[in-house]
Amino acid sequence: MFRVTAFLKNSVAAAAVFALSTVIAPSSGAQDAPDPALWKISDEDSNIYLFGTIHILDPSLKWRTAKLDKAFGASETVVFEAPADTTDQAKMQALVAKYGLSTDGSKLSDKVSPESLQLLDQTLQGFGMPAGASANFEPLRPWLVGLTVTALHVQSLGADPNAGVERVLAKGAAANGMTVEYLETDEQQMQIFSSMSPEAELFFLEDGLKQIQENPDMLDEMVALWRAGDVEGLDKLMVESLTTQPELYEAMLVKRNKDWVDQIEEMLAGNGNIFIAVGAAHLAGADSVQALLQSRGIAAVRQ
Repeated sequence: MFRVTAFLKNSVAAAAVFALSTVIAPSSGAQDAPDPALWKISDEDSNIYLFGTIHILDPSLKWRTAKLDKAFGASETVVFEAPADTTDQAKMQALVAKYGLSTDGSKLSDKVSPESLQLLDQTLQGFGMPAGASANFEPLRPWLVGLTVTALHVQSLGADPNAGVERVLAKGAAANGMTVEYLETDEQQMQIFSSMSPEAELFFLEDGLKQIQENPDMLDEMVALWRAGDVEGLDKLMVESLTTQPELYEAMLVKRNKDWVDQIEEMLAGNGNIFIAVGAAHLAGADSVQALLQSRGIAAVRQ
């Protein structure tokens, strides 16, 4: 689950927040010198920076660098995956109702095995919820249950959702008077999940429950690799393992990266300086944004 949600921005995580009124927030590791990865694409009248992000961070984590701030400060436009503002509760609740609730009268217990329900209850009890709390999830589709459990797990690590890279950069963009644009909408991101096959939805939920039990420190590992600029490590942790689930891999990464590359080509056809901030997993591996750009003869140079 942590691997999968690394590909999606706060808008989808917000669905989990509204589903159970929780807060998203992971922890951080040691405070050595940061060097998160940054790339630059240039032509005769354009500079486009690509920065891989982690959407949810500990507020005490130091991740900004001089080269990052220079690139951001030189840009007139910042482009995010999707809007990070989740203050429009009516909008988010409507999207949750449309995409996250079962509309055929079925319950969660009709779709998952007794063993998975038991594991869900055990996991929820670990967050301080009473036995049988999984009954609260009965109206939700498995994908939204999976995200909500992730939100609860991350909340238990004690950080602040406003410390995520996009939230921080969005504040900087407002202060600098930058134009803010998006590659996707909130609804498009929810549609990625809602269009899953029933089998993929169940895998998403069940794999996430297993990860919480078997590898609760995976988020810390992810953040440490990102902060160090270890793109190969991120590929192995978040991307390579997802390739064993072709449907999820195609929907979460490949299809979206191809669409984004189309948009980046359009940006290059214009002029000016643009800073693009997307989840770090999109900038790692054989199907990364940079690799797809390279296949079109466009070089993204590591800074």
